[in-house]
Amino acid sequence: MPTHWTPQPRPPGTGTRAAFADVVSAGPAARRLIRTLLAALGTHRWEPWNPNHAHRAHPSPRSLFLTDAVLRIGGHRWAVDVDRRVLTGVACPPSEPLPATVELWGRPDRLPAGYGSLVDALVTIEAGHVAAVLARSATTAGLIARTITVDAVAPLPDAPVVEVALTDGFGSDIAAVDPDDEWCPGARSSGLSPRGLAADPRPLPGNLVDELLRMAGGTPTGSPAAGPAAKWLRHRVAVHAVTGRPDGLYDLHHDRLTLRTPGAATERLQAAFRFGRQEVDVAGMNLVWVVTADVAARVRTAGPSAYRNLLLAAGASAQQIADAAAAKGLFCRPVRSFDEPDTEAAIAAPPGEDVLYMLLLGRPRVLDFCYDLTCPEELP
Repeated sequence: MPTHWTPQPRPPGTGTRAAFADVVSAGPAARRLIRTLLAALGTHRWEPWNPNHAHRAHPSPRSLFLTDAVLRIGGHRWAVDVDRRVLTGVACPPSEPLPATVELWGRPDRLPAGYGSLVDALVTIEAGHVAAVLARSATTAGLIARTITVDAVAPLPDAPVVEVALTDGFGSDIAAVDPDDEWCPGARSSGLSPRGLAADPRPLPGNLVDELLRMAGGTPTGSPAAGPAAKWLRHRVAVHAVTGRPDGLYDLHHDRLTLRTPGAATERLQAAFRFGRQEVDVAGMNLVWVVTADVAARVRTAGPSAYRNLLLAAGASAQQIADAAAAKGLFCRPVRSFDEPDTEAAIAAPPGEDVLYMLLLGRPRVLDFCYDLTCPEELP
């Protein structure tokens, strides 16, 4: 549901601080809210060998984390600091913290100047990832999430990119949540690249790919991937070395792949990539997932904010794919470092379609060493 936004400054980094441990003492609803914020926004893994050490439940360029969260309850707002486990605002949070809204603010200033015109797109896509993680974390914690897009196309970071409204979904405590949920926020990986990112060259089982598609289609309630903009997204998958499926370019519809063009589709996408095969082996990936949309047509029907909402939907859809890949032991590397016209030509996109996002999926060649920063007993 879109809303018009009246610009407000983000809460300052100093002021009244409320520790998460104190907030949860208000009762079960507060516990579910804090659990959602920790799962969606917290740092879950630390890789000492990686120049980008910190990893959350969602990907971020260079682990720079381009989205800040602000919690709004009633007329008050608090900056959310999940690493320090505090909320900072002008007053202490109320004893009844729900319903609440999480404002997601973009931080384009965290990206180096070399990213140029990509900055706004990268920030918006990441906000889509984070909104999807919030929706999934809320569902797991017993809350109901609803994404609220912002109609006003304010320059980043003058207004939130998107908001996620949270209401209580249970009358009892967190134990009521289904314990068989397959999602593990710490398991997601964008792949290891000590000598260039590459997939294990052995064929990927076809039934594993079918399971991946099934899980990737299970969009959590409240995610931007379930919103109206997502219906305008088109998904194509270049397949390489998958048992039972010929190499080629496939259309994806209702979790099913239909062969469109046989042949070396990943090789064609490698040629459209801005880095050589020794740095990122696109041609050797088992799956290269390309998300497109007719942006001009959507803008004509939905107004100037439509492009931003398409990017949000693309990021949220990619998060679902990344979660599914993690559950199946695969990495999923989102990229925007491709030549758009060459990529569109490689997938034979119609003239009106624009490439929004690309995901590289495969089985990792090596195992990583990392510190798991999640601790079930630590949650207040």
